[in-house]
Amino acid sequence: MRSLPQSVGKYQVLERLAVGGMAELFKARALGEHGFEKLVVIKKILPQLVADPAFIQMFLDEARLTAQLDHPNIVHVFELGTDADTPYIAMQWVDGIDLLALLRECARTQLRLPAHLAALIAREVADALDYAHHATAPDGRALGLVHRDVSPGNILVSRRGDVKLTDFGIARAAERQHKTEAGMLKGKYGYMSPEQVSGAELDGRSDVFSLAVVLVETIMARRLFTAPSDLDVLLMVRDANLERLHKYASEVPLELRVIAERALERLPSGRFASAGELRDALTGWLHRNGRPDARDLAAFVARVTAAPSAPTVPITADDGTVTEAYDEVNTLSGPATQMGKAAAQREADVARAEFIAGRGEGGEDVVEDEVSHEIDLNAEGGNLVEKSPRPQPAESGDLRQISPIRLLYKLARGRAKGLLVLEGRAGILKEAYLDDGDPQFVSSNVTSERLGDFLVAQGAVTPQALQRAVQVMPHFAGKLADTLVGLGLLKPLDAYRLLARQVSAKLIDVCTWPKGRYRWYAGRANPFQVRPLHLDARRILGAGAAALDVAFVDEWAAGVSARRPRATTREDLAGFGVGEALGRVHDMADGRATVADLLARVRSPDARTNFLRLLYLLAETDQVELA
Repeated sequence: MRSLPQSVGKYQVLERLAVGGMAELFKARALGEHGFEKLVVIKKILPQLVADPAFIQMFLDEARLTAQLDHPNIVHVFELGTDADTPYIAMQWVDGIDLLALLRECARTQLRLPAHLAALIAREVADALDYAHHATAPDGRALGLVHRDVSPGNILVSRRGDVKLTDFGIARAAERQHKTEAGMLKGKYGYMSPEQVSGAELDGRSDVFSLAVVLVETIMARRLFTAPSDLDVLLMVRDANLERLHKYASEVPLELRVIAERALERLPSGRFASAGELRDALTGWLHRNGRPDARDLAAFVARVTAAPSAPTVPITADDGTVTEAYDEVNTLSGPATQMGKAAAQREADVARAEFIAGRGEGGEDVVEDEVSHEIDLNAEGGNLVEKSPRPQPAESGDLRQISPIRLLYKLARGRAKGLLVLEGRAGILKEAYLDDGDPQFVSSNVTSERLGDFLVAQGAVTPQALQRAVQVMPHFAGKLADTLVGLGLLKPLDAYRLLARQVSAKLIDVCTWPKGRYRWYAGRANPFQVRPLHLDARRILGAGAAALDVAFVDEWAAGVSARRPRATTREDLAGFGVGEALGRVHDMADGRATVADLLARVRSPDARTNFLRLLYLLAETDQVELA
């Protein structure tokens, strides 16, 4: 730990509060004339990051954005300054405790945070978020803020019972110029929203999800999303897996649980439309349940911080690991999970040592060995094709008669469950297991579509690192993605997104096939033990249409040039993920102009190709008919 500076700018430093990945926090005071004195918190960028312009700009962006927020439940920013060429932010000092520390105190003393006080905290944070989401710049323009890191550590509770939301450090405005992945990765995995995990565009409903996680955790005194592997935590979040909430449902009042579950819907469209709606729902519940206020919260904080520690009960696992039943970690995560994490960490340490030592390094066949481990590829969306006999397919056909996009759209729209076998040129064979119309697992016999080869092609890992990582895969249950994360070669969030991209790419490729055959086995369940990625079939179709070959769409256009596109239905076109241009093409299909007429309005060759790709997508998904 570095020595404590005497001052930062005009502020006298009293103590160091914390050191994070980007900055350190100090408690300090400002002195003025006539005995004036004010306590503040100084957030100063770490010395090793001062030379990094991206970090400096992110830090300055945070200060400028947060300084525009003026709300009683948001920590105020007083000043943006510079000390020895290092930027700092002077913020409001909150005399109290953050919610994570409060939960630790509850665990230490075995005092549960009452549901009505948990709801009060959540209601105050929801009000702060609603204000921030609708905040405007001085000229009236919407800032488009999303906090992105609503978690217990960023919620402060003062000794007076005031609730303050802090750390908009990874909040980003819609027009923010300095966008980096670093901010997103700073977020705690268990408090992300499903769309945040997937890397989709975020709005205020993402913060609504995260706040609901905080709400139920403070009542249950247990983590909602927890697993030995960070990847598994991300997938629990991506699926909005509420198994633990249901398991401990008796600890959450029924009406409050209904509110929380609505806020925890996997799709944003199923949640409260805004943080303000969540605030209002919580306010209504609080009015029917005692109307607690800041004084009640202050009394509880005083009681729990002054209470003596409760006796602990040692728990011994089968592997000899000893934990204590009422420490903070076990109260929030559960002893079994923590023991699993400890075992996983031991395996990772062994694997890391073997990796550094270069076990098995140098053989070109090491990567090829990956295909011999059936569990490896099955677990990570690999390439082995199931050899077990099957009944006759419910449907089969020629992809020249029904295009891959139309076939996949039909299955998605029908929310089909089963196995789709696809045969292409030169013996290419792919198998896709669908559930609710979306692909859950896709296997392929194309070498370049193996996970390892895909990661190398993406530049995520080097061939040498992949070869050595494959050798230590047994330490990670034969899962390549877990191995790369455990060895520190990939960040968990990057691993999830690359894995989802790899599986999607196999079907995106199919969308471009001009011919082939298919077989559909309705109701056939996926026999492989895989992590469900819940990929979105419509987004895959949009990406597939965008990848269509120029010659293919030109040939298609020649065959339909005299026909008149007419819009029939208009489902959520944004769900295809190809931008606003799809809606514009849909609007052009008024039934009066032919395809040739519409093409005559397009000037450049690239625009012509893109227009045809989008029109083809609309036609093959029955949004447009060609009369």
